[in-house]
Amino acid sequence: TGDFRDAATVAGFDWRLLAAMAYQESLWDARAVSPTGVEGLMMLTSQTAREMGIADRTDPAQSIQAGAAYLRKVHDRIPERIAEPDRTWMALAAYNVGMGHLEHARVLTERQGDDPDRWQDVKTRLPMLGEPGYANQLRYGLAAGGQAARYVRHIRRYYDLLVLAGNSKRHGQTLLASAE
Repeated sequence: TGDFRDAATVAGFDWRLLAAMAYQESLWDARAVSPTGVEGLMMLTSQTAREMGIADRTDPAQSIQAGAAYLRKVHDRIPERIAEPDRTWMALAAYNVGMGHLEHARVLTERQGDDPDRWQDVKTRLPMLGEPGYANQLRYGLAAGGQAARYVRHIRRYYDLLVLAGNSKRHGQTLLASAE
């Protein structure tokens, strides 16, 4: 947890959120590589790695540091009027699908009469980015918005489990000892 804690301190996030992201991205496999060429614990593109100033995406400490810094950069681009935790959930979606596509989902949300600043409303529009009827109206075209919504949902679930585990009276005991 040391690398997650260090990166979290610098980036200003809960280390457990970063750990949940890494689990969702790579199942904590520093050598993970996707068919699209993203790699490492935080599944960074080569461009993002360069932008964040790291040389080796498969080095766990560098990957976590760069992923946390990139999440901070994305988070800072989300409008300040969006309250937490919605702002963080939107930043996670943008980390996955891209800021332009997140903005498209927010535009669709507003056009359909809901609040573009509420994650609950925006997450239901993200899958529409994969539908040609909607995507053709938008600057960046088709996107895997449904995947981004699932990505955030899975991170939130795993984050909740990490928080719960940290608050458990059994924290630190072995599985066998806790089964007695």
